Amino acid sequence: MKSSFTLTKLDDINLRRYGVFFKDYKIDIKKILDVMLNMKELHSSCVFDDNISKISFDIAFCNDETIRELNKTYRNKDKATDVITFSLFCDDNDSVICNKTANLGQIIISTETADRQKEENGNDLRKEILTLLIHGILHLFGFDHLTKKDYDFVVSIQNKVLKQI
Repeated sequence: MKSSFTLTKLDDINLRRYGVFFKDYKIDIKKILDVMLNMKELHSSCVFDDNISKISFDIAFCNDETIRELNKTYRNKDKATDVITFSLFCDDNDSVICNKTANLGQIIISTETADRQKEENGNDLRKEILTLLIHGILHLFGFDHLTKKDYDFVVSIQNKVLKQI
């Protein structure tokens, strides 16, 4: 399966201040997708439908103010968070496949929150952002963590992918 993604920023956050350069992340994201698309554990996702030969999604970086507003508007939580996903394909029974391509949705990461929580998780900023990207991709693939079993699954996949990139 092929994949494509776009990287953008939503607001005036200075990504260079954090050492976030899109060209570096493009390489990492391609590696992440190669690993994830070949993981048998994920093949229960609807993205592995025979009618789909390509997936696409968007990744955006922002500051805490922007992600707090998104979290408040869409999740009724008036606080900044590290990552929010808007799943267009797996969460919608009326999803459209166009030219054998499924648009999975969008991952939004607060670089400020990731920077603050990196040490709590024993990461540098790059590893923290990659972990959040993998987490977001899992959500776009339709995997959630509402139960302990689901949470353990998501974390185990994140760790497996991180070890392989």
